[in-house]
Amino acid sequence: MKKRIRLVFFISILMMVGCDGMEEKTDYLVGVSGELTEADLDEVGLERDDIKQRFSLMKVYVISMSEAEAEKMEGLDKVNYVEVDQEVHVPDPPGEK
Repeated sequence: MKKRIRLVFFISILMMVGCDGMEEKTDYLVGVSGELTEADLDEVGLERDDIKQRFSLMKVYVISMSEAEAEKMEGLDKVNYVEVDQEVHVPDPPGEK
């Protein structure tokens, strides 16, 4: 019985420690002047796999990251903006329907 209690306790501790610091990742649009390098990603705590897309006509990346990582990304000199990637609806101009 003691072994079973210890095992349950140990597993509970592992689950709490394993989940600590895990934040939900969201897709962000990151506008840059230049290119993001491995050093830039390392500074924020990201990896190449976190980059989902790079738009070739604009210097914009779609990057999956946590809110804390997005705040760090905003601090980089070459980053112009960081915003959540979301669907936007533009209303019809007045008089057109």
